[in-house]
Amino acid sequence: MFIDEAEVFVEGGRGGDGCASFLREKYRPHGGPDGGDGGRGGDVVLEATNSVRTLGEFSRRRHFRARHGGRGGSKNKKGGRGEDIVVMVPPGTLARDEEGRVVADLVEAGQRFVVAGGGRHGRGNARLVSEVGPLPRFAEKGEPGQAHLVKLELKLVADVAIVGFPNAGKSSLISRISRARPKVADYPFTTIEPNLGVVVGEDSDFVVTDVPGLIEGAHEGRGMGIAFLRHIERAAVILHLVDMSPDSGRRPVEDLIILEDEIGSFNPALLERHRLVAANKMDLSPPEEELDELREECERRDLRLMEISAATGKGLEQLVGVLAELVDKAREEGVITGEEVLYEPGPGEETMSAACEDGRFYVTGRRVERLVMMTDWNNDDARAHLARKLRDIGVEDLLARTGAHAGDEVEIAGKSFEYVPEGASAGEFVKQDDDVPESKDG
Repeated sequence: MFIDEAEVFVEGGRGGDGCASFLREKYRPHGGPDGGDGGRGGDVVLEATNSVRTLGEFSRRRHFRARHGGRGGSKNKKGGRGEDIVVMVPPGTLARDEEGRVVADLVEAGQRFVVAGGGRHGRGNARLVSEVGPLPRFAEKGEPGQAHLVKLELKLVADVAIVGFPNAGKSSLISRISRARPKVADYPFTTIEPNLGVVVGEDSDFVVTDVPGLIEGAHEGRGMGIAFLRHIERAAVILHLVDMSPDSGRRPVEDLIILEDEIGSFNPALLERHRLVAANKMDLSPPEEELDELREECERRDLRLMEISAATGKGLEQLVGVLAELVDKAREEGVITGEEVLYEPGPGEETMSAACEDGRFYVTGRRVERLVMMTDWNNDDARAHLARKLRDIGVEDLLARTGAHAGDEVEIAGKSFEYVPEGASAGEFVKQDDDVPESKDG
């Protein structure tokens, strides 16, 4: 089954905890702190590869978690970096965040994107001397890795897209001009998934795909076409295949008008691509007036019309030559068929905000949340150090401006604090959550 949409949960590895250790060796009674840093957490990486054709793998596996960083050790031993996890996807895969914004567009094989970064490593107490004092009795915890849902969407990467109504002969055509071997039969909707084929030209090769039969209203969700219209977006050249069979029960000129309207309604930019029309099944002697009507409509739309027969091979050599010319022209023009992704930087380290809801104050910000998450809540010294850091970066002033008063509850990164204005002892700023046990040894 061809699967071109998937939703996965990705999570970067947690950074390794730092180590709180003191050097203890004979004849060196004052060795000092020697706890090493933890290792950074591993990343979750998307990589495009030609060895994967669809997103079917993600119907069986939806969770991808990278390895955590190693814990630091005594004698300044640094923890090992967490191993990355590389998720292979087919070329043409779009990655969207939970709000639907495109964060990556992997068009070519080998392109990579870190979709969930690993957490920072926690510093050992040897690294905290300049910040805390000569004898730090705690170390930092590792930062959690990024974790979120990612929506994957596949848009096949092809130079030419063949579009047409059911039973127009798309599968027959692609089987004659390329190495693809799609299912071919004389009933509508034979093709239930796109087929990719490579056309070998005299000077260059190009990739062609046939899109399962569209019907009128496909861009609104009718028929099967809506599921595959997205695959036209990658193509630099669009070939309209029109059924000229006398017993088809259709008017070729109306088919062309509907096909143009459907792709234009789906994405107006597609009407700016190189397009041409192939009148198929000319071996069946279609009425001359219908061919004349189609020719007039093509002239009105500035589209080139070619007469072919996929069954007998008539006109196919000329068609391939014209397609190759248009593909080369599109490549020279630098036609962009991928998504333009703007990688916007996240909020700055110093950005913080506070809000009051139901009598409780909530403080958010990348830096302040990281400080809280990397604090060892079982250590009194670590909590006192956090209280000083929060004051230093302006959390207390921010809360005062927001309307907080002494004794109010404050929540940062899921942890509860008690707001104590300046003048109280530093340790009183932080109040542990009920589920965090009190430290007995300090």
